Amino acid sequence: MRTAAETIRTYLGVLILGCGLVAALVQPVAAQCGRSATAPPATEFPLFQDDLGYESLAPAIDRSVHYLKQLPTEKTFVLCGEEYTVRWLIESLLAFQRIIAEKPSPQVLTALLKKEFILCQAQGRGADQKIFLTGYFEPLFKASLTKTAIYRYPLYRTPPDLVSIPGIKKGEKQIGRMENGSLVPYFSRGEIEKGRLPAGQELVYLADPVESFILHIQGSGRVQLADGSLRRVQFAAKNGREYRSIGRLLVEKGVMRKEEATMPGIVRYLREHPDEQESILHHNDSFVFFRWGDDSAAGPMGCLGEPLTPGRSVALDQECFPPGGLAFLTTRKPRVNAAGEIIGWEPLRRFVVNQDSGSAITGVGRLDLFWGAGPYAEAAAGNMKHPGALYFLVKKK
Repeated sequence: MRTAAETIRTYLGVLILGCGLVAALVQPVAAQCGRSATAPPATEFPLFQDDLGYESLAPAIDRSVHYLKQLPTEKTFVLCGEEYTVRWLIESLLAFQRIIAEKPSPQVLTALLKKEFILCQAQGRGADQKIFLTGYFEPLFKASLTKTAIYRYPLYRTPPDLVSIPGIKKGEKQIGRMENGSLVPYFSRGEIEKGRLPAGQELVYLADPVESFILHIQGSGRVQLADGSLRRVQFAAKNGREYRSIGRLLVEKGVMRKEEATMPGIVRYLREHPDEQESILHHNDSFVFFRWGDDSAAGPMGCLGEPLTPGRSVALDQECFPPGGLAFLTTRKPRVNAAGEIIGWEPLRRFVVNQDSGSAITGVGRLDLFWGAGPYAEAAAGNMKHPGALYFLVKKK
């Protein structure tokens, strides 16, 4: 959730920087996928039985179309082993939208898509070619525009000395600060939180460093101010330092098992061990800067500059898969009780659109699903670490 977005999840998440941009201070590396990102067109189609209503799918498609219409119409992307123009991707989305406007049954929809569309599976990792899925959501915390005895943990604006310059390869960026005419690494998380930023860069203050940590993980969210008003905070930039997983650190220290290193598990550990919070959080040198988001938007912005749709928008490597592209996702989703506790898992089968990206979502085999806001979204996003399958669709020529 992110305009040139950022979400962090390795055990926790994904570092999102923007569509097609992977930032590194030295020797940036872009994903190289070419025609290998998807398998050859499939002859057998799964039953397209969507577990969400068509009502949420239509606006998600509209946002992909709106984005694609801003690109040169003859720009091409590789999908299902062939090159397709932006014009054809738009036509594919509109053709699909016309079909679902009739609200066909799964059987009728499957027959229509098999007749009019090409289907190909996104390549995974490992022998079973499954992709690995994580999730993210939009958190909400109380905050203050001024520092107080309670609200004293700031989210920072982008500092004026943060520099981003073109990298060695096309589309890449190098991030740092200038010192004696040379680009050097920007201050680390520990250095920033100990006062190395220029004065006056505080955007808003939170009451809890763990809440600040969660917003850094998710990349954006909402804050409730003293007057009751809600404002959206949005990813603006990052310091260019390498992300180091806190979850992996806690596993390596032996304080939790790998399967426990979910976001809820890590947050619980931080709250139960306040004396360790600073050293654990400072293990990760990567740091996120924020700006005010669009409070009137339907959702947080993805890297396409379009609002994300809960349950429909996904983050993929934009160097591998067409931005705005239509796909069908199969995996698992949680069932929760009245207390918000996960009591089981059930199949997830739905159409999704490629509307976000991430530096940890590199190459094939990785996907991050945006769940939206609220208790269920938080539970699903924090615990989702599952295999799945992703099938792209494009209209036959």
